[in-house]
Amino acid sequence: MRHLLTTLTALCLASGLFAGTVTYTADDNTIFANPERGFITMLTGHLSTQHKYAVKGSESTLRNKQSSEKMSIVLVHYYLDNYVSTATIPSTVLNAFDEDMQVLRNLGMKAIIRFSYADGTYGSGKNESAHDAPLNIVKQHLAQYKSHWQANSDVIFVFQAGLIGAWGEWYYSDNFGNKTSTINTSRRALLDTLLQTVPADRCVQIRTPLFKTGYIGSTAPLTRSEAYQNTPKARIAHHNDAFLENYGDMGTYEDTATQKPYIAQETLYVPIGGESCILDDAVATTNASYEKTIAEMSRLHWTFIQSGYSTVVTDKWRQNGTFDELNRRMGYRLQLVSGTYSNQVAQGGKLSVNLSIRNTGFAPLYNERKAYIVLKSGSNTYPIALSSDPRAWLPNGAVSTVNEQLTIPSSVPTGTYQLYLHLPDLYPSLASNPAYAIRLANTGLWDATTGMNALNASVVVTAGGDDPQPIDPEGDAVVLPATLNKANVSAYSDDMSWYNTDYFDFGPEDEENVGRWAEWQVELRYPGNYIVSTTGNYPNGHQWQLSLTNTTAMYQLPETWDQGEVTETGAAVWNLGALSQGTYTLRAQNIMAWGRPKLKSITLSYDGVLPTEIEAINTPSHPSGAKKVLIDGRLLILQGDKIFTPDGQEVK
Repeated sequence: MRHLLTTLTALCLASGLFAGTVTYTADDNTIFANPERGFITMLTGHLSTQHKYAVKGSESTLRNKQSSEKMSIVLVHYYLDNYVSTATIPSTVLNAFDEDMQVLRNLGMKAIIRFSYADGTYGSGKNESAHDAPLNIVKQHLAQYKSHWQANSDVIFVFQAGLIGAWGEWYYSDNFGNKTSTINTSRRALLDTLLQTVPADRCVQIRTPLFKTGYIGSTAPLTRSEAYQNTPKARIAHHNDAFLENYGDMGTYEDTATQKPYIAQETLYVPIGGESCILDDAVATTNASYEKTIAEMSRLHWTFIQSGYSTVVTDKWRQNGTFDELNRRMGYRLQLVSGTYSNQVAQGGKLSVNLSIRNTGFAPLYNERKAYIVLKSGSNTYPIALSSDPRAWLPNGAVSTVNEQLTIPSSVPTGTYQLYLHLPDLYPSLASNPAYAIRLANTGLWDATTGMNALNASVVVTAGGDDPQPIDPEGDAVVLPATLNKANVSAYSDDMSWYNTDYFDFGPEDEENVGRWAEWQVELRYPGNYIVSTTGNYPNGHQWQLSLTNTTAMYQLPETWDQGEVTETGAAVWNLGALSQGTYTLRAQNIMAWGRPKLKSITLSYDGVLPTEIEAINTPSHPSGAKKVLIDGRLLILQGDKIFTPDGQEVK
């Protein structure tokens, strides 16, 4: 099969279907802003009807930070100390939050949001406890803020749990257990409410890993298959406000041998950031050296840190070159390595795209966004979404492969188009703003006006039916029901090594391999339920995700833990009854991050009796006398001397 695919690629190149490979020049030196990453500053406000804002009025400060430090996010810390015993916050104060967020929206920035009731002056003065609000007051305040947070989630990067204790760091507290490192009943109840209040597509950072494991009831870190869901495990993230203070980071970790590896795994899917509290120059010299800082941020996948606290640390970083390195590598830093594209495609045809993308940053992306290949001619642009999830482009130098066939809409006019890669914000309110689009770390690709990255390639769109078609080793699409295997596969995600002549190898086991997939072109002639069976070799189990493109139909097969040769007959039923007849791309994607699953075949059997050649029907849309017929494999309706599709369209 590998030899066959190589031969097919050569034939396609000869036919002019592909333009060949474009190699891109990496930019490892330039410091530039990108959304949701980098150094941050903090703005605070002790809210009252006289002092309603934390951001508004600080525009010039933020513009200076954008210019000098390429800052894109700001920690906005609201203190509600004036309402610690008051159940109702005035509407003018609540509405001021919306105005603050609009300032950030106008500036092209996003916020990290934290609310607290007590700062460093411990309100009650007893036993170093902080005068925070009782649970019932906090719940009422959260209920008031909920609609405001939801309305401004587009410019909020992440929430921090806050609310409890001094600075909202969950240590000193009058009402939630003073100096406790565990989740108690009141803290659990608050976190329950907070997760219901914060927009479902945003994470909530918590101060120590022990609080999360206690709340979840498990020390098992988040996995790829669990990530990006509206579950507490997938949404609770981490912040460390004592970074590098000592190896245990001033109580952040109780057992670094187990908790740091836990955080390292978690932060592939949820963000970590914070500040350093080192105030002693000698300690900073030792603990905040270039080598230790880079190693720790790389290992734990840091996305942001304060640039002004502690100045003992950040000044040290400026002196030893760490500051600029962090400004380049905190969070993600994506760069194109190479790309191969069709040079000609018909309206309604397939544009082949193969990209190699390296992430040299410390972290991946966390909030969902789509990647688009954009066809551009003059001021006319036609974006086509990639199915690849940019959040899966792993950090610390890993190279991800995007290999897709994109359908060119029939409405795209014929002509020559330049190709671009666009990674805009997911929210429509920000999608057209280039300040919220991702710039690639390459030389000469960024268009600051549009927020798109040039691919230095073009494609000619011809009239429908005129473009060369990819060679299909099996010709037509596979008609369901059928067995799908290597003999009739149409595409796969990357250079997967073959285990033997029959298997797709989704390993190796020592790498993140959850993005690998295989695809088949299938023809659905008989909508209905299909029984899904698989065969393969699963040393440590498997988990596949099956999907048909251009539909919402999806079925995830359950995990199994069989070993060796495995045949799962009737493992699941896939309901395709709501789909119309037609040709689809069926993708089987591995979503298991460990082991070495090897897929041999997937069989889709029709659950029931296939329609007979001629079957009488009697429905309101087709009165008595109409019949179902199969003509050239198509299910049609015969009524008198006319033929109709099942949805009532006459076939001429």
